[in-house]
Amino acid sequence: MLSLLAAAAQSPPEASSLGAQAVAEKVTDILPFPAILLVIGLAFFGTLAISRISAKLGIPAILGILLLGLSINIKYTVFDLGFINSLHTVSLAMILFYAGLKTNVKAIRGVLSFGIWLAVAGSLLTALILAAGIWFIASDTMGQIDFGFSQLGFPVALLVGVSMASTDSAAIEGVLEASGRSIPKKLGNILEFESALNCSIAVLALTVVISIMASNITHGHGIILRTEIIALAGRLVIGLIVGLGMGYFSKISIEKLVTDRSQVLMLGLSLALMAYGVGSLAGQAGFISAFVTGMFLGNNKYTNNLVSAESVSEIMLPFNEMTEISIFFIFGLISTPSMVLSVLPIAFMASLILMFVARPLSLLILSPLSPFTAKENLLLSWCGLRGAVPLALGFEGAEYIPKITGIDPVIAHQLLENCEGMIFSIVVLNLLIQGISMPHIVKKLKLDCPLDQLA
Repeated sequence: MLSLLAAAAQSPPEASSLGAQAVAEKVTDILPFPAILLVIGLAFFGTLAISRISAKLGIPAILGILLLGLSINIKYTVFDLGFINSLHTVSLAMILFYAGLKTNVKAIRGVLSFGIWLAVAGSLLTALILAAGIWFIASDTMGQIDFGFSQLGFPVALLVGVSMASTDSAAIEGVLEASGRSIPKKLGNILEFESALNCSIAVLALTVVISIMASNITHGHGIILRTEIIALAGRLVIGLIVGLGMGYFSKISIEKLVTDRSQVLMLGLSLALMAYGVGSLAGQAGFISAFVTGMFLGNNKYTNNLVSAESVSEIMLPFNEMTEISIFFIFGLISTPSMVLSVLPIAFMASLILMFVARPLSLLILSPLSPFTAKENLLLSWCGLRGAVPLALGFEGAEYIPKITGIDPVIAHQLLENCEGMIFSIVVLNLLIQGISMPHIVKKLKLDCPLDQLA
């Protein structure tokens, strides 16, 4: 990671911001290489300190990291747009690989079907409801209230909604651990499974939305949609085949090559990147193949006594945490307070729709399939914290806004910045409101238990 950052800093970066602003001039104020390393070291040290402070305050640590990045006013441009896109791609691949590792199929064997419904149908329903809500409050149907999104097209609202489709079980677990309590094991397992699977679903859904948005065809949308669905099915099949093949290759590699536990991290990183690379080259299915490869490894038994599914996950955990921290910190770093404040009203309303309408309604629709009680379903509806994946997806997806058919090029750039600012604000508000209230909701529903008494 440090070498990647350093390599990006050494090339003359172009002036860029979160909104992928049109580059007007080259930046001449470039930090010297030792200063780059100092900044990187201070950044990781600062995020660790902020994480500790955030935990004591009872708020998600990742929220503190986001705000730390936002509060820093950098005189020098360190990251260019191309590097940020590359970092997000690599980070998403690693996060999805680790999500696969953490997907314990045996732990949710009795509720596996509901977990799939929740991760797939529930996430898509949440995205659609949120998109419809954003489109409504940002259009003229809200009267004379001006949020800066007058007559926002539904494709743009859908892009934001799909970007926010995935949840973050690690943030939920971190908030509850900081309070010294936890939820029943079966609920924790279903939330972890949902979070792992809906990351891939959000990536696929965003791909479809981007493809439709970027189409220059102004008629025959039904044909375009059918084409994209067929292409999506093809990517799923390719991702599954490559993932299973890479998973089998990974299992053999771990059993034959690992002679010391210290080698597992390097081998795991290599396998994750290989799985993404092969899947992408085979048919733009890199994220799916990375997830499937991780899930194959996380649910396997090994003849090598030095390795187990649990140990691979534990060894990969620090790198996964560093990856997520990097996304949050850089996203906060390249954001500006003015950009966030300009969209705060609509972001606040969108956050309320997400927390009080979109996710609860999707859970209500799926409740006939749920094996849980009404109180447990209510808790599931509130445990929908958003994390690194929505930020990364939102950044990538918003770059395609200027390509949407019918968008005025004059306002496309401002619309792009507004959407990215809204995604940032929704994540922050979601982490703040749900993160602080979650331990109290758990206690109010009488579903909490001490960490040392988990089943």
